[in-house]
Amino acid sequence: MKKDDNFSYEINKEYDYIIEEAANTTICLRKISWGGRPEKIDIRKYSYSDGEEKMMKGVSLSDEGANELTNVLASTGYGDTKKLAKAIKSREDYYDGCENDIEEESEEVSEGEYYDPKMLIS
Repeated sequence: MKKDDNFSYEINKEYDYIIEEAANTTICLRKISWGGRPEKIDIRKYSYSDGEEKMMKGVSLSDEGANELTNVLASTGYGDTKKLAKAIKSREDYYDGCENDIEEESEEVSEGEYYDPKMLIS
C-alpha cells in the first residue's frame, strides 16, 4: 500500500496493464483501492523519473461505468473484432450470454405466416 500525506491506495498487481507508452510516461489500466475502499477500474497517466513512478491525471470507474465504457467503445467500432470475440469466448458467462440473446431474438412463427415458395415464381 502506498501512502501520501492526503491519501492511501493499493494497486492490484494482477490487474495492471500498460495501454500506451511514450518517452517517460505511460497510460495504465489498473484496479486500485483508494483509502481502503473497494477496488475500482482506474485509467491514469504515470510519469517516471529516477526510477520513481508519479501518478498524474486519470479517472476511476465503478464496475457499471467500466461496463458502459466497454459497450460504448465496442458498439462504436473500437477494438479488433477478432480479439474481442476471442476475449468474450473465454469468459465464464459466454454461453449464458449467448443463450439469453437467442431467447430474446427467437420469435414463434404461427403456421399462417409460412408461405409457399412456388407463389414467388408464379
